[in-house]
Amino acid sequence: MQIDLLAILNAVGPSATLSFASWWFLSFLQGRYASSYDRYRALIDEFRQNRDATDPHHESTGAQVRLYRKRVEQMRLATTGGIIASMLLVVTTLTGALVAMIPQLSSLRYLGAATMVLGLVTLLVAASFVIRENTLIRHAMDSEISDLPELDR
Repeated sequence: MQIDLLAILNAVGPSATLSFASWWFLSFLQGRYASSYDRYRALIDEFRQNRDATDPHHESTGAQVRLYRKRVEQMRLATTGGIIASMLLVVTTLTGALVAMIPQLSSLRYLGAATMVLGLVTLLVAASFVIRENTLIRHAMDSEISDLPELDR
């Protein structure tokens, strides 16, 4: 069996590019997730240290904890979607390589096409969670200064 490396590289090049791009997007998602989670933990610590329920800052911190919990959840879902999308796009690349190496397996093209479409759709779903998380950032910004009426809006 002779392997045509050029044919394999031509077959996997475009899908490999998509796969690499999805992994870069995943690192972006992971960074946002880690940042949100760190802030969430810091707010919980701050809330625990200030137990005076009559203090407006305590109420503000509690609202921020609830908002950041939602942000962390959105980014967790986005990151999970990004991982799944990246894996699907790697399967697309591997399928393309197999079809190029063993042309008799041409029926695998359907698998490659399906994993590519599913991977791209899953990337869109992950991106939609980032959009949702961005709207929560605005609420978090408003909540940060809610106990400072002179700065509120």
